[in-house]
Amino acid sequence: MTHDVVALLENRPTMRGMTAALVSADPNAHVRTSADGTGVELRDGSGRLLAAARGGQRLAGLDEVRRLLGGGDRVVWRGGGGGGGGRVAAQSPMPERPWWVEARGAELGADGTGTGNDTDADTASLVRRFAAALIAQFGGYMWEPKPRLRRDDTLLLGTTDHPALTLATDRVAVAVQDRPVVPLSPWIIDAVTSSGREQRAFHLVTPPGARLTQEMTALFQNRGSRWVVRTSDGSYFDGLYGAPLVWQDGSGFVRDPAPRTGSAVHPQFRRNPDSLVDHLVLDLKLRHADHTDVRVGAEVELLTTALAGSAPALWGIGEPAPLVWDRDRLTELVRGRAPQGSRVVFLGPHSGARPFSGSLRVEPTPEGVRESATLAVAYPAGTRPDLAAVEGVVEELAGNGSLLSFNVHRRRGRPDLTRAAHHTGPLIPIGVALGSAGVQQVGGLERATAAPVAPVRMGPRPAPALWYSLGDGTDPADRRHLKSLISHLRPAKTESAG
Repeated sequence: MTHDVVALLENRPTMRGMTAALVSADPNAHVRTSADGTGVELRDGSGRLLAAARGGQRLAGLDEVRRLLGGGDRVVWRGGGGGGGGRVAAQSPMPERPWWVEARGAELGADGTGTGNDTDADTASLVRRFAAALIAQFGGYMWEPKPRLRRDDTLLLGTTDHPALTLATDRVAVAVQDRPVVPLSPWIIDAVTSSGREQRAFHLVTPPGARLTQEMTALFQNRGSRWVVRTSDGSYFDGLYGAPLVWQDGSGFVRDPAPRTGSAVHPQFRRNPDSLVDHLVLDLKLRHADHTDVRVGAEVELLTTALAGSAPALWGIGEPAPLVWDRDRLTELVRGRAPQGSRVVFLGPHSGARPFSGSLRVEPTPEGVRESATLAVAYPAGTRPDLAAVEGVVEELAGNGSLLSFNVHRRRGRPDLTRAAHHTGPLIPIGVALGSAGVQQVGGLERATAAPVAPVRMGPRPAPALWYSLGDGTDPADRRHLKSLISHLRPAKTESAG
């Protein structure tokens, strides 16, 4: 388990200033730069990790502060730059473009295992002192979440060499986040990536009231990843599917073969107090033949403008997304990382009528450049997704020759796109599109048009795209039609409609 604080600073923090702040938080510990050079760590004499902080990101505004640091927790105090940094009422305005510095302290036992006894290192106070020292130097505010998780299970206590991970076995890595909204932070991204390299599953434990951002939720579509919710009575369940869980040594959290309630779904998962709205969920795959002149992000703008009413507002490697949407800067990032792939998240305007969030992955290939975009759009209560606009997008994508596939689903969810650990209903298909290249991958036009769902041809007549309309996204039975369509197309091992 980690104790998290966020310092929202008026002035740019220096690495020297961050190091000095950690030293002042615990003069008896040792400070060192993290392996990737983006942060600093505090370790005790035995080498165990006590706390860590990442270098500051300057936000484009306060939208990400409102989105990620809400849920009933508030900025708790302010100190002036160069002043004493004492606790005072938060009366001065928040900096319009604060520097976001996140720090984490591990919950430790006296023996280093995290036993939760009275002699545990007080890392909560340690990271609080670190933030106070930063604010004394650079001005700003500190945010700290209210504790919600019970600290009476040794599984949730302890430390590893990674700041995001509380526990790591040969088969599973466990992160514990006790905060109201859990974002896809750079620390989480790094923990998931490193766990994948080591062939470990990734499990995230939260309290029952925590919500995940859309991009954090998407992480748990990966095989082996699991969102684990710990309830006030000490039981565990799967935050996406509701199955009761138990800890199995070595393997992590697994389905409980004999749940106390006798039910396949935990009772807390079945209760949903949220007001739900319609979401469109889209998955787009493209292939550009010429990688030298590709300016990435055009199709993302097409999707968001047609279905949500605006281009993205923010983007970044993770959350918070600190940068104003800029396709030229995004393209520069992608080219600078080639031949490695790049993945970014993007968000709609905070005040937009139809909030949206998505991700874009760009990978150079021998044939050119491949883009994979995901997008979720929330529609206001009482309104429905414009399905005619969806078909209009397919028709426009069909005309540029780069479309591989486009999958469209509908679901119910929260208006802000965060995911709570409650039942919200199934993901129901609306339709699938294959571009001309996708049609060839499934065996050609003759096979593709002989599918059990009759397609509509769009785009150039010699090499059309195909749109398979499955319904309006309200009838769960349409999932069977999608399954039969995929079964027809899959023998050619398409990368498109699966």
